[in-house]
Amino acid sequence: MTSSVAFPRLGVLLLYVALATSVGFSDYHARTYPDLGFTQYGPEVVSGTAEPPGRYRVLAPYLFDALSRATPFAPVTDWLLFRWLCLVAALLAGHLYLRTWFDDAHAVMGNVLVMALLPLTFTNSWPNPDHFTELVLFTLACAAAARRAWPEFLILVALNAFNRETSAFLVLLWMVSGPVKARTNLLQTGAAGLLWLAITVALRWRLGYVAYDPWQIWQNIGWLTPLPAGFIGYKRIYGWFFIILLVPLFVLALRSWQAQPRFTRVAASVVAPLYLLVACLFSSTIESRIFTALLPLLVPSVLFTLFPASGSGNAARPAGEGV
Repeated sequence: MTSSVAFPRLGVLLLYVALATSVGFSDYHARTYPDLGFTQYGPEVVSGTAEPPGRYRVLAPYLFDALSRATPFAPVTDWLLFRWLCLVAALLAGHLYLRTWFDDAHAVMGNVLVMALLPLTFTNSWPNPDHFTELVLFTLACAAAARRAWPEFLILVALNAFNRETSAFLVLLWMVSGPVKARTNLLQTGAAGLLWLAITVALRWRLGYVAYDPWQIWQNIGWLTPLPAGFIGYKRIYGWFFIILLVPLFVLALRSWQAQPRFTRVAASVVAPLYLLVACLFSSTIESRIFTALLPLLVPSVLFTLFPASGSGNAARPAGEGV
């Protein structure tokens, strides 16, 4: 079993630096408006004037604001540095997460898969500050849930709640990946859920509640029709990017379902489908970035399919809980 915490070796770290640099370059240069996140959106969040729901996703804009105040660099340099640091952190978080079941080599393969697919989420013209921070924090919370590290998980739920509302799915993940009916599991799930709710409500109370219509299903169906001819090349089919991103992952994840540990099975077959459904109902799917959190939910199962002899198959199974 390879569930112990293992920091990546020097060669792996250098590879992660290269991957973060490559993806960061693509992130900035693939955008129609690459600077909007730090010239307009971020300052609006920090000043409390952003439109909902972005108004309540405060963590990343405040982190970037703190970084920009601490360095002598130009704003664009701070922005690129912030995004790059998030990508490096996401790779380190992914390595920790995948080492729950896999050795170094297969953890690297999983991270490479995540980074290779991540550009499919660089759609709809501008980079949102909470995008890469979500990948970092959601992955770390998944790692804590897989290892049943309760104090760390609770802290990460709080951090995720300040970043995006998708942190609610972490509470579900904790509940279904443990002994569901056990008293301790139910109490911990309730505590995590109350913490998430308290932060979510407090943000809306403190920053001012602004009503908006979250219902997006009919618009999302419309996005499946290619955009008008005035849009260049692949940008005409932005609405299909999330399907290209997710369908192969779901297919591969479910192919080895019976052979997987409980955590990866429920992450791929319970939490991920529900996340996908809610996203299609209440988020704009033309912004494929909203599906980024599905990567840590699905990639471990994909690795169990691609490398069936590499995982321990036991690391995430709670004591007394059968497959």
